[in-house]
Amino acid sequence: MTTIADADLYLWSGQMTRFQIIGETPSKKNSKIRTRSGYMIPSKAHQRWHEDAMLQLSAQIFRIPTDERPQMIEHPVRVTLTFTHGDFVHRDSDNQTASIMDLLQDAKVLSDDRWEIVREINIKNDYEKNKARCLIEIERV
Repeated sequence: MTTIADADLYLWSGQMTRFQIIGETPSKKNSKIRTRSGYMIPSKAHQRWHEDAMLQLSAQIFRIPTDERPQMIEHPVRVTLTFTHGDFVHRDSDNQTASIMDLLQDAKVLSDDRWEIVREINIKNDYEKNKARCLIEIERV
């Protein structure tokens, strides 16, 4: 479990919003479980990550004074995701990106990830032993 201090990165300048989620981002798509009734639901591991990531985002947002907090983003943006992996396990950046984009919608950072809002997505990957994280940068375009 991540501590609030670990995830203490939030920047809002009106043009750029920056968050950091500590921990490896799991794929929502590849970690689904089929229920007895045939429905597909995210795995418990993905659900735990999602809950922890929501807490990290909330902590970063609520450290900003109320009158300076950004509203839900509804204008065209460029999203840059920098995944720093803590090991060399094979991961699919596309699926990790989908997990982060779903998280941003669920946390009401982005109103939607449709093309009219998210005009560009950049994905970067890096490695730092045992220090997995995802830096999320959202810029107005």
